[in-house]
Amino acid sequence: MKRAIILAAGKGTRLVNGFDFPKPLKRVAGVPLIVRVLRSLEAEGVDEVGIVVGYLADTLIAGVRRYDFDLDITFVRNDAYDKPNGTSLLTAAHLVEGPTLLMMSDHLWSPGVVRAALRFPLPPDAAVLSVDRDVPRCFDLDDATKVRLDGDRIAAIGKELTEYDALDTGVFRITPALIDALREADGPAGCSLSAGVGALAARGKMFVADVGDSLWIDVDTPEAHAAAEKLIARYGDRLVRPAARPVVRPAAVAV
Repeated sequence: MKRAIILAAGKGTRLVNGFDFPKPLKRVAGVPLIVRVLRSLEAEGVDEVGIVVGYLADTLIAGVRRYDFDLDITFVRNDAYDKPNGTSLLTAAHLVEGPTLLMMSDHLWSPGVVRAALRFPLPPDAAVLSVDRDVPRCFDLDDATKVRLDGDRIAAIGKELTEYDALDTGVFRITPALIDALREADGPAGCSLSAGVGALAARGKMFVADVGDSLWIDVDTPEAHAAAEKLIARYGDRLVRPAARPVVRPAAVAV
């Protein structure tokens, strides 16, 4: 069994301010963001998905239910959706019984991003984040979450890092160890996912998986939305680069 959790509780005001629907239902090339995420998980053999909902929760639930998926989907309500995203994950803590995929509802990615996390030999008391070392290709570097590495482990993570080696793609594979770290970091104002990741990293238990040239994008602004539609137009719904054609050289002619 493969299980995944999607964080989809926030307001997403930079992308859908003034609209009467939540950000995960924003259409990209005609298909809602969260539907694209769910279809991608379905294609990777995921069986169960927990979606954490908050802002306009009923609208989001109804929007997802308009589509058919070969998935067992559970909705988890987070009424404190104004708090950071770590709080959202804590509302779904009961779903993290073993290695579990974790992703954001506003990130699109090609299969290689998830497969990198799934292939990683994850210890039972650790977590892994799929990272992109090709920093220059990031669409919106200012808004990206940066990662400083120590070998195959995270040394530091955050949007404000000035020294970093890679970027957070928004795809994790976690265990209850991350839930424990978030609970330790939690407080009246809630806690961010980065705070829990940082706490786990301090124990040497937060690993990274390199996504290579696999494509991904955080659809957080109108500009990023336009860029995502261009990527889909070029590479298709699954954002897969075409395989390089082998070079055929003429056979040598004996003289």
